[in-house]
Parts: sequence; C-alpha cells; structure tokens
Amino acid sequence: MLPVVVHARAGVQPGGVEDLSCSGEAGLDRDSLVAVGQALTWRSVFTSGELTAIPLTTASAVLVGRDEGTPPETWHDRFTRGLAHRMAGELTIASVTANLIGEAVRGQGSEDAELLGSAIDGLSRLLTDLEEMRAPDVKAERIVADTVQTHTALLGTLAHQQVSAREQGAFTVHTVRSVSRHLTRSDLEPMRARIGLPWPAYVTDGVGDHLGLARWRTTMQSAGDQLWCRLEAQNALVTELWLRSPREPQG
Repeated sequence: MLPVVVHARAGVQPGGVEDLSCSGEAGLDRDSLVAVGQALTWRSVFTSGELTAIPLTTASAVLVGRDEGTPPETWHDRFTRGLAHRMAGELTIASVTANLIGEAVRGQGSEDAELLGSAIDGLSRLLTDLEEMRAPDVKAERIVADTVQTHTALLGTLAHQQVSAREQGAFTVHTVRSVSRHLTRSDLEPMRARIGLPWPAYVTDGVGDHLGLARWRTTMQSAGDQLWCRLEAQNALVTELWLRSPREPQG
C-alpha cells in the first residue's frame, strides 16, 4: 500500500479511532486506524501485522504497509525489535553514559548518576518479571496498577478515582477514571499526552525509577493490546486498556 497520512481531527492525541481521519478520499479500516492511534498514544513507531504507523507530530502519523517481499526490518526501529534486545541496548547506553558523566563532572553529577542508577535498577527488575508476565491475569493486574499510579503521579491530589472492567469482543477493557480536585481541562490535556511516556522524569525534575505504562509498550504491542486515553467532564482523565482476553483451552 502507498503511505497514507492520518490526522487526529481535534489536533490533539486521539482518544479512539473515531477521532482519526486520513488524507485523500480513500478510507481506512479499523485495524489501520488502531495502529495510527497507538503510535500517537505511545509517541513511537507502532507495528501491527503488516502495518506500521510512524508519528509525524503529536496529532498526525504516516501509515505504511509491508509488501510480502519486504523484510520487517525495513520499518522496525529499535523500539520494535523485541524486549530483550531493547533492554540490552538501554542498559549498555545507561552504563556508558554513567561513565561519561562521571568523567565530565568529576563527581558533581550526583542527581544524574542517581537517575541512571534508578533506570538501570528499574530495567533489571523488569527483566526478572518476564517469566511471570506470561500469565494474562498477572499482566492485566500490573498494567492496571501502573495506570493507577501514573494517573496519581500526573494529577496529584485526586477528588475521586475508579477502576472498572468490561468485556468487549476479544478484549477485556480495563478503565481507570481519575477526577482531579483542582486541575482544569487545559491543565489535563498535556498530562493526557504523557500517559504512554515514563514518569516522573516527564512530570517534575525529580529522580525516580518508575517507567509507568512505558514499560508495557512492547508487551502490549506484541499481544495486540491497545491503550487509549481521553478527557471527560468534571476534570476527569480516563485511560482505557484494551487487553486481549485469554483464549479458552480447546479440549
């Protein structure tokens, strides 16, 4: 297929496929729009089957298809080559950077060193969790917990928070709804755009080892899961996790 540019109609990160439209007269199917929506939500290249969506801005992405004769490496960057490959690369980069900082500041970069150390610890803990993450119930529980924690980190003091789940076709949709006590809609919009990014580095200048939902990006992509975030009335930030329901054993 020829590359297609897809835009979010409101000019901000989409909260669902209904918020997306493509250039030209040709329409796109739901799977194509989902791929684009996920690329904009995670702010990273997102591959689903034969489709790859590449973010251009915060509200637009180009969708490309892979022909049968084209190897997947053509469109896969370092974010989509598998979790183990990513972790090894990130740990190597962090270690080298730590040494460079030490040489450059001669012991005065304590905060930078602490940030790098906490990142290495967080990635190492994630690697030890891989075996346990194969259980669908455990994965869902931890992703929802990270969503709750991310909402709290972004919004601060909450007036109300609710977690619910419903069945939707092949998915179990887990919804986390957090109502801010003092933030306005204009305050919440940039926070909504941060849902798929690590925190608290993107929230304050503090140092922390929490990757938030960013730690689940590769896992969710490989499972065909979806992450959507929207704003509702009453200063509410709503994140929906479309996690594929485990298949019934055949027997």
